[in-house]
Amino acid sequence: MKKGSKVLSLVFLSSITAPVNSGDTILNSAELSIVSPEFITLAQILEMAKSNNPEIRAAGKFWDAAGKKAVQAATPEGPRLDFERMYAPNNASVIGAAEEKNVAISQEIPFPTKLYLRAGLASKEAQMAEQKYLAKVREVLSRARAAYAMLYLSHKNLELFNENIELMRRFTKVAESKYIAGRASQSDVLKAQVELTKMLNMLVVIQQEKEVAQAMLNALVGRPATAPLGIPVEPDFKKLSQTPAELEAQALQYRPELKEAALGLERASRSLSLARSEFIPDLMLGYRRRNDMTRGNSHDGVIGFTMPLWFWKPAAMAAEARAEKEMYEAELEFMRLMTTSDVRIAFVRAQAVGRLMELYRTGILPQAQAALNVAEAGYQSERISFLDLVDAQRSLLDFRLEYYQYAADYEERIAQLERVVGREIGGL
Repeated sequence: MKKGSKVLSLVFLSSITAPVNSGDTILNSAELSIVSPEFITLAQILEMAKSNNPEIRAAGKFWDAAGKKAVQAATPEGPRLDFERMYAPNNASVIGAAEEKNVAISQEIPFPTKLYLRAGLASKEAQMAEQKYLAKVREVLSRARAAYAMLYLSHKNLELFNENIELMRRFTKVAESKYIAGRASQSDVLKAQVELTKMLNMLVVIQQEKEVAQAMLNALVGRPATAPLGIPVEPDFKKLSQTPAELEAQALQYRPELKEAALGLERASRSLSLARSEFIPDLMLGYRRRNDMTRGNSHDGVIGFTMPLWFWKPAAMAAEARAEKEMYEAELEFMRLMTTSDVRIAFVRAQAVGRLMELYRTGILPQAQAALNVAEAGYQSERISFLDLVDAQRSLLDFRLEYYQYAADYEERIAQLERVVGREIGGL
């Protein structure tokens, strides 16, 4: 076992074999990082995900691209420049022998409200892209936190099985010495060896789980699947300090998906106004400079208006925009309902897992450790059977595995809650 693993095992033993009081001294993440450079904290993982995750980068570039559309939408189409050559003889060049040489320029100018509405429409799309980017950041960070918890769980499981393998080897030696002395049966030795073999086989499965969790986490932080990662530090578990009502209020204010839906409704309203403005004529301006061999130089000016004769087209556009607006209204209402529901569900699940963790940490694990100590002393003094000793050892191992499974589940629930709320939650 690596040196870093031994250090982390000490933290594990001190944190689960006795209740933790407010005055207890436990190594924090910074201290662990100082002890060994092989440790990696959750904060480091989240920072790497923000900087290197390809999905976040793609969403950021999409936001950047959307931000450039407002200027395009507010700018009319480019003017048209024409060079005319007229009245050239059939047997002469149309360029050099033309009797009339004209230069004309024309510009179509949409009605000013159309440019304003188009720019506003593009601006809302850019704001929606921003919220989509923020939602992607929260999603990736939530997945990274869950993957970090799974990697942490696999490391703890490896440590637990390594500790219990050493413990079972010690039990095996005790059983062998008692068998040699004639104070135990051969079945005790065989049971100890079978139990030891089972644990060694489980190490293979847990190592596989560790590699899977590491590959998932590497992908989320933009690294190759086989890139080495440090040993995850035990998260700083804290109780939820906010009430569900407070978290719901934060989610309604900060959740990016909800903001995106609200912006979508505003965009649909502008789209409806733009569709209605298509009934308004656009302006056309033109200027021509003539160079006529018979009449000399002259100037022409043109002003015109488009005629919305095919009125059913803007009418259909308005109907489409109206239906889109109603769709966004329904989506916004549904998103609000789902947000409050998601917050409540995530809160209840996180709270339930947190209570189980506290129950295991302060009650079940110390009692199981004490039961194993009593069983080991009883077996050495021949007051209990080897089967009772193995049963006590299995119970402690199972309880420890369950505790760290709950710890990983708690981190995953908190990650889900933060994703729904749209920001980090204080008091965790």
